[in-house]
Amino acid sequence: MMGDEPTPARIPLARLAGIGAVVFFANAALLVLQLVASRLLAPFIGSDLYTWTSIIGVFLAGIALGNAYGGRLADKYPSPRTLAALLFAGALGAVWMAAAPPLMQSFYKSIPLGPRIPILSAILCLPAGFVLSLLTPLSIKLGLPDVSRTGRVSGTIFALSTLGCLLGNYVTGFYLVPTFMVNTLVYFAAGTLVLLGVAAFLFLKPVANEAPTAAAEPTATNRFAFGSIRQAFAVVFFASFCGMTLELTASRVIAEKLGVSLFTWTGIIGVMLAGTALGNLFGGTLADMVNRPDSAVNPRTCLATTFILAAAASVSVLLGMVLFTRFDLFESYSLAGKVLGHTFLMFFLPMFALGTISPQVIRLAVPDAAHAGRVAGRVYAWSTAGAILGTFAAGYFLISTFTVRGTLILITFVLAGTSLAIAPIWRHNVLLYVIAIVLGGATGGTILIASAEQDEEVIAVRESNYYHIKVKREYQFDKNGERYYTGILNLNLDHLLHSSVVLNDPTFIHYEHEQVQMEFLRAARHGAPVPKCLVIGGGGYTFPRYAKTVFPEMELDVVEIDPAVTRVAYEFLGLKREYGIRDFNMDGRQFVAEKATPGSYDLIIQDAVNDLSVPSHLLTKEYNDAVKAALKPDGVFLLTIIDEIEAGKLWRAAMATLRESFPHVALLTAHRGDPSQIAEYRQVYVIYAGGQPLNLESLQDRTVRTPGASAATDFHTHVVPQTLLAPYLEREKGVILTDQYAPVDNLMAEVFRRRSN
Repeated sequence: MMGDEPTPARIPLARLAGIGAVVFFANAALLVLQLVASRLLAPFIGSDLYTWTSIIGVFLAGIALGNAYGGRLADKYPSPRTLAALLFAGALGAVWMAAAPPLMQSFYKSIPLGPRIPILSAILCLPAGFVLSLLTPLSIKLGLPDVSRTGRVSGTIFALSTLGCLLGNYVTGFYLVPTFMVNTLVYFAAGTLVLLGVAAFLFLKPVANEAPTAAAEPTATNRFAFGSIRQAFAVVFFASFCGMTLELTASRVIAEKLGVSLFTWTGIIGVMLAGTALGNLFGGTLADMVNRPDSAVNPRTCLATTFILAAAASVSVLLGMVLFTRFDLFESYSLAGKVLGHTFLMFFLPMFALGTISPQVIRLAVPDAAHAGRVAGRVYAWSTAGAILGTFAAGYFLISTFTVRGTLILITFVLAGTSLAIAPIWRHNVLLYVIAIVLGGATGGTILIASAEQDEEVIAVRESNYYHIKVKREYQFDKNGERYYTGILNLNLDHLLHSSVVLNDPTFIHYEHEQVQMEFLRAARHGAPVPKCLVIGGGGYTFPRYAKTVFPEMELDVVEIDPAVTRVAYEFLGLKREYGIRDFNMDGRQFVAEKATPGSYDLIIQDAVNDLSVPSHLLTKEYNDAVKAALKPDGVFLLTIIDEIEAGKLWRAAMATLRESFPHVALLTAHRGDPSQIAEYRQVYVIYAGGQPLNLESLQDRTVRTPGASAATDFHTHVVPQTLLAPYLEREKGVILTDQYAPVDNLMAEVFRRRSN
C-alpha cells in the first residue's frame, strides 16, 4: 500500500551543490588534459586519426575502469575524505602527463610506430583518466539519500560532468591554448584538482550514516529493478555506442559542406555535449517520476520509448542531410552560425534523447541505496565501453565502409532493436506503429539521399577516415550558352576544391603556387643531375605527377596521410605506378623524424594545409629542425600556407618560427599584379627557408635553362617586398611556435571571423 512506503529522504542541497561543483570542475580539468594530450604526444606519434582515436580510446578506457572500480570504492568508503584523496591522486596523474614526455624521449623510437601509438597514449593518459573517473560513482553515492532519488541525483551528476567537459573544451580551445604553454596547462589542471581536494576535505563533512562500510540497511527498494544487471549493462552499452558513433558522424556531415577546423569541431562538440547534459537532467527527473509507487507508467516501457524516440531522431538526420545538401537554411548566418545551426538542427534531438537513458537505467538497476555506488559505477563503465567501441568502429570502419548514411541507418536499427529487448513493444500498438515509421523513414531517407547525390558531373565518391572525397568533371558554358566538359577533373576533399587535373596533360597546373614549387625543382635539377625531393601532402598528386613527367630520373617521395586519397589519385586522377613515385601514407612529421635519411633531400615541399585546417605540429621549431636535418646543406624548404597579410597572423608566426631554424626566410607569391594589392585578400603563399639567401635572378636563370622549362615571361616566383611586410610586422611580430606552444587555430581566428561575415 502507498501508505506503507517509506518517506523519501530529502536531498541536502548544499551538499549536493558542493559535490556537483567538484564533479563539474574535475571534469573540466579532465577535458583540458585530454585536449593537451595530443600536443604532448605529437612529437612521438604524429597527429592523425590513429593518434586521436588512441588518445580518446585510452581516456575512455580509463573512465570505464575507473567507474567499474570506483563503484565498489564508493560503497565501501562513502566519505568526502575519499573524494578529497581521489582529487589529490588525480593531480598526481596530471603532473605525470608533464613528466612522462621527457622520459619517452629516450626509448620511443625503439617501438614500431603501429604499437607505439596506443602504448605511449596509455602511458601518458591512462593514470589521470582512471583516477579522475573514480569520482563519478562516489559523487552519486554521496549525493544520494535513498533509492527514490537515484535518477535525479545520477542525472544531475552526469549533466554537471558533461557541462564541465563543455567548459574545458571551450576554455582550452579559445583561451588556454593561445595563452599558455602545454605544460603550464597540465599544471593548471593539477592545481585545480588540488584546490578541489582541499575544498572537499575542508567543507564537505561526513554525515551520520556515512561509514567505511556498505552494511547499512536500504532505505527503500526498487520494485522495477532489472532482473539481471547484465540487461542494464547491455542497454547503456548500445546507447553509448550509438551516441559516440553519432558524434563522429556529425563531424563528417558538417565537414562535407563547411570544412574542418577548431571552430567547426568546437561547434559540433558544444551542441552534442549540451544535448547530452540537458538529456541527463531531464532523464533523471523522468526516471524518478515513473518509478514512483503511484506511477501509471511502467519504467521499462518509458525507457523503451526513449530508445524509439532516439531512433526516430537519428533517422531524421537523413532528412536534415537532404536539406543541408540542397538548401542553405542559414545562408545569412556567419560560418560559426551555420555550424551551430546545422548541428543543432540535425543532432541535438538524438543526443538529447540518448542523454536521458543513463539516469533511467541506473534508476532501474539500483536495488537499494546501499549499493548505489557499485551499480552506478558499473553501469557507467559499460556505457563508456560502448563509447570506446563506437569511437573505434566509427573512426576506423563504419564511416569509411558504409558511408555516413549507412552508419546513420545502422544507429537507427541498433536503437530500435534495443527497445525491443527492454520491454514488450509489440503489446503497445502506438509504439509498434512508431517503430514501423522509424524503420520506413530509414529506408525512405536512404532513397532520398541517393537521389540527392545523383549527378552526371560526379565520377567517384569515397568516404575515408579523414575526408568526404569526390571526383567531379568540370563543365562550363560557351558563348552560345551550351554546356561542355572542359576535360578537367576536380578533386574535392570535404567542401574544398583541392586539386584539378587533366588526364592527358600531366603538366596542367591549376594552383599557381605549384608553379612556384616547380621552379625551385627546376633549379634543383640544374644543380643536381638526379635531384631528390620530398612532398608532404599529396592530395591530387598534381605536382608529383608533373615533376616525374618532366624529370623522370628524379627521386620523389610523397607523404599523404589519407590512403584513400592516394588510391583515388591512382584510380581516377592519372597517377601511374610507372612514374616511380614512392608514396607513404602516414603523418608527415613521423616520416621526417624517423624515415627521412639525414642530409638527403635537395628540396622539401610541405603542402599539407586545407582551408582553415592547419596541422600545428607541422609548423613548430622542433619540426623545422627535423626538416633542416633531412635537407642537404644547400637544400631548400618550401612551406605552403593560406593566409591574409593584413589581418592574418599565421604567416607571421610561420616565418618567425622558420627563422629560428633557417638563416634565410622569404615570403613568396605567384601574384603578378601590383604587390601592394596582395595584402588585401586571402591567398596561397609559399615561404622559402634555406641556408643560402634567395637570389631571384639566379633562380629564374637556372629555371629557364633547365630542360622542359617555361619561357622567361612565364616565371611565377615573386618575393613579397619587405617594405610591404614591415608595417604589419612592426604592429605585431610573429610568435615562435613550439611543441609546447602552437595556437595555430587561434592565429587564424581573425581570418575566420572575416570570412564568416
